[in-house]
Amino acid sequence: MVRERMNDENANCAHDGEEYAQLSLLQLPVEMFLHICSFLDASTLHGLSLVCKQFYLILKDADSLWKARIDHIWPNATHSLLRSAKPDKLFWMSSCVAIEKQIALWKQQDSMVKLRKINPQSIRPVLLMHDATACVGATRKILFYSKLPSREECSDEIRDIRGIDSGHYDNICDLTAIDNTIYSCCGDSVKSWMLTNTGLVHQRTYDDIRMLYSWTCVSSCPERGLFAIGSNYEIYVFDSREINKPINQYRPNNTTMTALIAMNTEYILSASYDGMVSVWDQRAGRIMNSITIPGERAYPICVSMRRDNWVCVGDSKAKLHMLDPKNDFELVKSYSTEHTNGITGVRLMHGCLITSSLDGTVRISSLTDPPRPIATL
Repeated sequence: MVRERMNDENANCAHDGEEYAQLSLLQLPVEMFLHICSFLDASTLHGLSLVCKQFYLILKDADSLWKARIDHIWPNATHSLLRSAKPDKLFWMSSCVAIEKQIALWKQQDSMVKLRKINPQSIRPVLLMHDATACVGATRKILFYSKLPSREECSDEIRDIRGIDSGHYDNICDLTAIDNTIYSCCGDSVKSWMLTNTGLVHQRTYDDIRMLYSWTCVSSCPERGLFAIGSNYEIYVFDSREINKPINQYRPNNTTMTALIAMNTEYILSASYDGMVSVWDQRAGRIMNSITIPGERAYPICVSMRRDNWVCVGDSKAKLHMLDPKNDFELVKSYSTEHTNGITGVRLMHGCLITSSLDGTVRISSLTDPPRPIATL
């Protein structure tokens, strides 16, 4: 009798164990599932949303979860500046993932790679090449190339820096790239260079343009193989596959330009000291709009243009201005920053906004309205 009772209890335990083993997150109420999710980082949750259709649907519709996480990081900041172009995407989830990754990344300032053998104050333009595995830069009239250490190498210094005399008669003002071809620009000329495994090899000098003005800037559109160079007053557009004359040229403003600041498959943006940003429509071959940057004696210095959403302009008074290319580049909002001098560079990334300034700092901010500080270098 005892043995039979024990067998029955063991059978019941085994049966209970089978039922218990079958329990999973799929069987939990949605509220309890989301409560568990609140203890996980956004990147893990993003992976969890790809496990099955049910997880995907729950997390896709849980916008309040992601908004709450973002609000916890940056209280009193509203929606992201860069709204999703396609509403069916997991916009708030992907935003939260990008935000948490950026915060974790910029907390690791001690692991940043440093350029040795070069005075950082003399470095002007720098390009990251080959998925950030190499960099090309300029210091006065010298071009330099270096391979960047991988994560596995755990090095905080770049020592193998190869320099080459550019042959320019003046300091290099700007650099841009199309695939492995680098274009350097200074007051006297524009030159192209091929990036090889051993360094930079000079290809040609664009000296067939009538030298009426000094060249101050260069930008490129790799998707179409085009690059443009700007002087004090005019802009010339070249096809990198042709070695003859420019395919287009125009004068954007009546005053001196500060920079040819951005270029994509459709538009070229340039700035001038009169506080205007001119938008050139490449397909129509005309200036489609001129935007006035607000502020007394303020003029635009730099811009970052994303293909999907916005254009961000930095000015001489340390302010940021958001333009909407979907609405003829209308000025939407302007923001004050913690910089104390003009903004010299701006980059709209997927998870953050990076600005550099004449005050000697680089600031990383959130893509919220208004932008919130993440880190200062």
